[in-house]
Parts: sequence; structure tokens; C-alpha cells
Amino acid sequence: MGTLKSVRKRIDLIGYSNYRSYLEDLYQLAKHEFESYSYLRFASDLGLGLNNIAFTIIKGQRKLMFKHVRSVSDALDFDSGERRFFASLVRLQNSSNIRERLEDFDSLLSVANHRSTHSEAKDALLFFSAWHHALVFEALEVFPEGTTAQHMTKAFRVPITPAQVRESLELLQKMKLIEENDGSYKKIGKNISMGAGIPGYGVLRFHLKMIELARECLGSKFEPTERNVSSVTIAVSEQGAQKLNATINEFRKRVFEISNEDSHAVQLMQVNFQLFPLLEAKVEPSES
Repeated sequence: MGTLKSVRKRIDLIGYSNYRSYLEDLYQLAKHEFESYSYLRFASDLGLGLNNIAFTIIKGQRKLMFKHVRSVSDALDFDSGERRFFASLVRLQNSSNIRERLEDFDSLLSVANHRSTHSEAKDALLFFSAWHHALVFEALEVFPEGTTAQHMTKAFRVPITPAQVRESLELLQKMKLIEENDGSYKKIGKNISMGAGIPGYGVLRFHLKMIELARECLGSKFEPTERNVSSVTIAVSEQGAQKLNATINEFRKRVFEISNEDSHAVQLMQVNFQLFPLLEAKVEPSES
């Protein structure tokens, strides 16, 4: 008869950006494999004791405490890379400190990068894992005839170092998205869709940095006429929330259309979209 250690090898931990989702998928796989498998047995198999802790963690009612990370890692026979990844995943979800979260994002990306064997997948992961790659790529749209790394660095109005620009240019060349001619770089590739086939933690790392840059744009470095920062707080039904999500998705597509239709770019703009709940959802009373 198989064990949870053998079952867990059917799913790749490195592809997850949420430890609850990983544990839920692992539980469902074990439930399908073992007769009369329960959350109680799952908790026991994870080294958490014979209790309902696994159920409450998966359902978001409590956090997986960091002190339990080693027990779970031992129970699932994680290798050194998986142990590091799982520990970073737990810290990432349990922490609200931006600096700590960035460190854990980097740890997740480091493990994933070293374990990925497909070169295109590794390049795509690297592209979305560092915020400056997308900025350098799109900035070249402003210089259709090409520009040097030094000139581009000076043109940016956000904190970006010459080393970061060079790093991005090297990666973009490797991905065949740009070409270099006598020190001048020119964009030749198409736009890349955010998150297509990319693990969630790679995209989240990028979004976190863009939110940070949006906060900086409220400072004195940018004139009010150069930015459009607004927000609205509204109460909606579940159906209303779904419509808001759909509207944002439609607007994002329209933003890309405007960019693709514009053949005379003179500046690089960042457009952020955020939609998140401020209260726990109110449970609708059932009809009698």
C-alpha cells in the first residue's frame, strides 16, 4: 500500500504559490488513493497530530505555524530545495511585512529557477520575476531606432541602476525579444502576456514592485498633471464583484489595444489595477 510520501511525488510543490492550495490538492489526491481517507488522518500523516488542524488550515481558518514546517517537510520527505521552497511559501503567506515578503519571493524564484530544466520556461520566469525586465523591454518602444544602455538608464524616472538595465538587456537578447547593433538596442519581439504559464509567485513579485512604484509617484518628483491616481470604495453583491472583475479585464485588454495601435510612443507609462475586499463577505440568509 502506498504512503503520503509516494503520493505527494505526483504533484510538483514548486509550481504552487499558495501552501493551502498545495495541501488541498495533496489531500484530494490521497483521498482518491486511500480508502476512507480523512482530514484527521491527513493531519496525522503530516506530523501534525490526530486532530482537525489540516482541515482548518486548508479552509483558511488558521495559519500553518512556521514551527510545523519542519514536521510537514519531514513527513513528506522533501529534499533540500523543496524544504527551502515550502518554508518561504509559508513565511510569504503568513507575513504582512513588505520587505520580508520580497525576500521570500526571491527565495521561491531562486529555487524554481535552479530546478527548471526547460530554458524557455526559465527565461519567462526570470522575465516576470524582476520588475525592471518588463520596464526595459517596453521602454525600447520609445526608441524605435534603438538606444544605448547608458542613455536608457538616464531616461528612467524611477530608481533603476545601470546594472539592472544591463541585466535586462542580456535576458531580452537571450529571449530574442531585442537585438543589439554596435551598443544600440532595438525591440524586435512581440508583447508578452503577463502570467502566461508563469507560477503565481513570479507575477506577484512584479505586481508588488509596481504597487511600490505607484506609491512613489505621489511624491514631489511627479507633477499632479503627470499622474492619474484615484480610488473608490463601494459595496456590491457577489454578482457585482464578478462584474467589476470582468470590467477590469476588459479595460486591461483595451489598454493593450491602445498601446498596439499607437506607433509613435514618446513615454513609458505604468497602469495598475487593484480590486480587493475590505470586509468579510456577508452570508445571505437562506429563503424559507
